[in-house]
Amino acid sequence: MAKKELDLLRDKPSSAILKFAVPMLIGALFQQAYSLVDTIVVGNFINSDALAAVGTSGVMMNIVTMAGMGLAVGTSVVTAQYFGAQKLKEVKTAIHTSLIVFVALGLAGGMLGLLIMNPMLQLMNTPAEMMPYALSYLGVIFIGVVFVMLYNMFNQVSIALGDSKTPMLMLLIASAINVVLDLVFTLGLHWGTAGVAAATVLGQGFAALSCWRLIQKRLDQMKTEPPAWFDKQMFKSICAIGLPAVAQNAISASGMLAVQSLLNSFGSVTVAAYTAANKVDGIAMSPMVSLGTAISTYAAQNIGAQQYDRIKTGLRFTVFFAFICCLVTGVLIYGASDAILGLFVSSGASRELFDIGAEYLHVAVFSYFVMAVMFILTGVLKGAGDAKLVFLCSITDLLMRAGFAYALVGILGRYALWLSYPFGWFCSIVIAWPRYLSGKWKKNKIVAEGAAS
Repeated sequence: MAKKELDLLRDKPSSAILKFAVPMLIGALFQQAYSLVDTIVVGNFINSDALAAVGTSGVMMNIVTMAGMGLAVGTSVVTAQYFGAQKLKEVKTAIHTSLIVFVALGLAGGMLGLLIMNPMLQLMNTPAEMMPYALSYLGVIFIGVVFVMLYNMFNQVSIALGDSKTPMLMLLIASAINVVLDLVFTLGLHWGTAGVAAATVLGQGFAALSCWRLIQKRLDQMKTEPPAWFDKQMFKSICAIGLPAVAQNAISASGMLAVQSLLNSFGSVTVAAYTAANKVDGIAMSPMVSLGTAISTYAAQNIGAQQYDRIKTGLRFTVFFAFICCLVTGVLIYGASDAILGLFVSSGASRELFDIGAEYLHVAVFSYFVMAVMFILTGVLKGAGDAKLVFLCSITDLLMRAGFAYALVGILGRYALWLSYPFGWFCSIVIAWPRYLSGKWKKNKIVAEGAAS
């Protein structure tokens, strides 16, 4: 008997969301894993200045890559709603249109990144000892950023079609490639931070090309009239949802730059400690991020099918399950922060570095549930195509986070930075929760308009 395929429109909401989210969580953990390998290799086999530089570079890289991720939200929502409504020709047209846009965006973004990386690092108060490592890392990343962007788009397309296993499998392979190449380029060829960046680009490049081949096979199985390779109306529909998300991510990246600039003023030891602790934080947050993505696609498909009660049931379950995840990860991290941080820095690192990293983590674990609720609520609103409200939430998060950090750093010191994150998330919830209760997000269904010609 053939195994029953996951159906986000008909399966029990709790079962559908969990089955859909688990592969994404596994993939996210492996994505974090190869990011961790980068951190471990740099922290243990280069030095703490290089580790701090990779952390600062990651924030800088977000300026370009988060623009692509924002537009991918538009692709995902449009594709998922048309798929939920079973308008398969429009599904193909949306994917083809997005592919052309993302290739152009990736090439342009890479060129922009190469032009602005030096002045932006200086603007961020990057310490002089970190600059060579950061420039070396970013130079390679921006050369290959088109592959990173394409993978993000293909990942969102697969998820929009209800397939969370393909992105997971691609990430498993990409992670293995990244680990092997990290060791070859850094330990064998001594390429330093450029080697770490090259391993990341090549791993994601392979994942992007493989994912596209699998998506093509899925599209070939959909029997429709020949779709357009580029449709202006479809492009407008994608941009109507995606551009606010692009602006949201750009503003979020700017906020991260502002906070990173403030962080850099504390010196390279604090930056290195934050970089290591932030990798741990990334793993802990993966379940909540995956649940937010899952509920977004679940909501989009069910909105396309006009099944609104299923969305409410799904949201309640997702918040409950997120609470359990937050509780488990919080207890584990709080009790073993020193041991975990020891994975990412050499044994000769100063005690101060461990103390600062643990200080951040001990604040972070108490804020995970706030972050989870924010991701889940905005996930539903994203799935509905309520782009303006999600954008407003992001603006609020940014302004409140940066304002809190800069206003209170003179009083609270580093704690102003650590506490600024949950404060920003909470302020976003204050906006998103009334919007959800109002039900106005149900009016953002797009499948009845903008049909491809």
